[in-house]
Amino acid sequence: MIDFEDMKQRQEVGQQDIDSLIDDEKTVLKHYCSLAAEALLRLGTQKKSPVDQVVVNAFRLGIALGLHLTVAAGEVRGR
Repeated sequence: MIDFEDMKQRQEVGQQDIDSLIDDEKTVLKHYCSLAAEALLRLGTQKKSPVDQVVVNAFRLGIALGLHLTVAAGEVRGR
């Protein structure tokens, strides 16, 4: 079972990692997230899915699968 406090701590560590990025890396990550969000919403619209369902499923799958990225020396890197 998922421990809420553990998940909260992991989120805080992840936020600290994002905050440690250099500005160029933050900009790239922001644009990638924006493009991914637009594509998800477009696909949800095509399938006539409610927006809240699209968003919840995106978070659920993203958290479950992860992107297998790491932040090291102020850069986003693949593992």
